[in-house]
Amino acid sequence: MTAYQPGNYLITVVATLPAKIARQLYRPERFQYSGDTATVTFGPMGIRATKKESGKDLAARFVKFCMDEQKGAKYTIKSIDIKPDPS
Repeated sequence: MTAYQPGNYLITVVATLPAKIARQLYRPERFQYSGDTATVTFGPMGIRATKKESGKDLAARFVKFCMDEQKGAKYTIKSIDIKPDPS
């Protein structure tokens, strides 16, 4: 597992979550729906690692930030893409 040093990164996370929760997020029409499940892409967006963190920790923190209004909603992270932020 990759450990990311403190610094700025661009992160994109693909997650699945219940469709009824996804419909409450910003611009729900951009997500893919299959029955009661939605595949949601969060990002790309800048994120800062403040300490040495794993990619999974960064992704979980980022998704929780994006879903702030749906506290306690269950989701499954399917893919994580983290790159250094060149800016």
